[in-house]
Amino acid sequence: MDAAKVLLVGRNQSKANAFADALKKRYQLTLAANGSEAAALAAQEHPHVIILDAVSMRTSGERICRILSDAVPGVPIIHIHPGPPENANSPAEALLFHPFTSRKLVNSIERLIKLEDDQHVNAGLFSLNVARRTLEIHGQETQLTPKAALLLELFLRQPGVVLDRKFLMEQVWQTDYMGDTRTLNVHIRWIREIIEENPGKPHYLKTVRGVGYRLDMPEQIEILDNAVAHVPI
Repeated sequence: MDAAKVLLVGRNQSKANAFADALKKRYQLTLAANGSEAAALAAQEHPHVIILDAVSMRTSGERICRILSDAVPGVPIIHIHPGPPENANSPAEALLFHPFTSRKLVNSIERLIKLEDDQHVNAGLFSLNVARRTLEIHGQETQLTPKAALLLELFLRQPGVVLDRKFLMEQVWQTDYMGDTRTLNVHIRWIREIIEENPGKPHYLKTVRGVGYRLDMPEQIEILDNAVAHVPI
């Protein structure tokens, strides 16, 4: 299988060079010096992942990240942000803050890259095309945002399991900062609007108060309902 394509956006500084050297050993690496160049290259090269090294550019990178996200909406972005974490407002799929190693960067890339032999996740009524970020349910196909697709994939791979909020923030947003989880709440609401007949009273994606969320499959719901029905009075 061919190596995945990675687009690294940043200035030519020693730290950026260290990242580039590590990435060249694993991926087809393309370099861009600024946002406009990166958008043009992304449209041409179709990378699997974009890395925005805003620290090397001496900027927060949030405006550039939004431009890239709008220009190539199907490509996940790793944003190396100058911080502080609590002030970051980026549409990127993953945020990294210094200090971190090249290994952590590679791990973030690997979590976002979806290979050809693992494009679909099927569970119950749901069929998620990971690469295209489309969800099919009841014969209808819906396009998902990158983060919503990653979030739903976690639930579909572990149906019936309670996933705590810290785990979801770490896996989807690549942060362990729990000071503000409103973005997680918003994405949960978006998913419910897609999969639930009544999002206000969810049948599938349940809230486990004080912990996190659980995705119940129809057969699991039927088992639970039957168990309740047969409890002796």
